[in-house]
Amino acid sequence: MTVEDGALLLGAALTLLGYGLVVAAGFRRELLWGLINLVPGVSLAFVLLYWRRARVGFILSLMGLVVVAAALYGGADRTVRETLARHDIEVDMEMPVTRPWDEELPNQALVRQIEEETGEPLEIIEFDPYAPTTAQPLPPAESFRLAPDRQAASWAYRQAIPAEWGALEGERVRLTLADGDVREGNLIAATARSLFVQQIVQGGHVAFEYRRDDVRRMEVWDAPGASPRVRPDAESVEALPAPAVIFEAPQSTED
Repeated sequence: MTVEDGALLLGAALTLLGYGLVVAAGFRRELLWGLINLVPGVSLAFVLLYWRRARVGFILSLMGLVVVAAALYGGADRTVRETLARHDIEVDMEMPVTRPWDEELPNQALVRQIEEETGEPLEIIEFDPYAPTTAQPLPPAESFRLAPDRQAASWAYRQAIPAEWGALEGERVRLTLADGDVREGNLIAATARSLFVQQIVQGGHVAFEYRRDDVRRMEVWDAPGASPRVRPDAESVEALPAPAVIFEAPQSTED
């Protein structure tokens, strides 16, 4: 049983239950109204005249009809036709709206004719024009070689002179301390007394301070043959001559 078939049964049950409540309300009101309500179309008169008595049954019947309509639209009509065909009852149930799968395809008549002649349903085969015609074996894993990184292979550490230490902020450096220890990281700041190097410690970044007096040697990661990056000394810059401004004394207006 599909979802549509279950919805059809549920809708039919709600419709019959609601209609039964309307008939029972008619018999409670009067015997004549009970007999009148046995006719489905005429029972609407009782619903309009005695709404408070028949509202529950009418609402249930209306909800059931909505569920039945949705189930038939979803495809439960095929189950109804097949069930009635087993009892030699032919019913042509046409939907008031056209469903997507009810639209006739351009070659659907030809497909049905071929299926009737062969006695088997046609299979849809997806054609990929870019697929290889024959299977190509994969090369062995030993044949793959990673191309060497020329830039990484050519770059190396070079010794940095103390005059350029302040110009290497943001560069990758390697410090050799007075006690022989080597520290490697990114130079983030350089002052007159200290160097601040950022290093990776346990997955995080930590900045360490090293006094210039404790640093015996600094190396920077640079291209071979690169010249030192020395900042221009402020004292070596020629001072601009002071502008010659002549202030004249105001002339007296007395005669």
